[in-house]
Amino acid sequence: MIASLDFIVDRINKSLLKGLPGEVAHIKLAPQHRKPASEYLSHVQNYKTGCVVSLIVKNNNDEWCLLLMERVSHEKDVHSNQISFPGGKFEEDDETFFDAALRELGEELGVNPELINLISPLTELYIPPSNFLVKPFLCFSNYQLTYNPNKSEVRSFMEIPLSFFLEESNVIQGGFKSARGYDVNAPFYEYNSHKIWGATAMMIAEIVDLLKEE
Repeated sequence: MIASLDFIVDRINKSLLKGLPGEVAHIKLAPQHRKPASEYLSHVQNYKTGCVVSLIVKNNNDEWCLLLMERVSHEKDVHSNQISFPGGKFEEDDETFFDAALRELGEELGVNPELINLISPLTELYIPPSNFLVKPFLCFSNYQLTYNPNKSEVRSFMEIPLSFFLEESNVIQGGFKSARGYDVNAPFYEYNSHKIWGATAMMIAEIVDLLKEE
């Protein structure tokens, strides 16, 4: 168990002095068919910009956790039924990408953005199936948050201890069926029967690298 928020933030800030791990971290949890980010972005046009919050919160057991959510099923959404960070598309009315991420956090899970503190932006990540360039923001909250999930977007939410992700044995290698029923060959986390893979797992890999000792 990681007992102290000060310890978490201090460790991350020390790691950030050396720069973000970026693709070196992402590749550890990338699907086998994944290409380097530069290869995608050199050919892609008219991509959409997504903004997400990777939020560190304390659960009812006093454990520091990452907040994740399970998206509802939408026929036209390639990411429906998947586990993700709260977030969504940057809109014209959003002043900054971080504002967009906080707005989406509020709209999806009912979290007051005034209770959120930014640690650092993380490395952006392109998602080919939905043509989104995602900009993640690593944040924390000192408060015991309450949630009001938007049932049209969120099936469930979960606070998963950081210690779970820091344990390397919890990374599973192998094929499986996605929530939409197609075959996937990618490393993943499995937590309470939920498979966490793809872009979400890749972003978590960067957070894990920031938290690890030298």
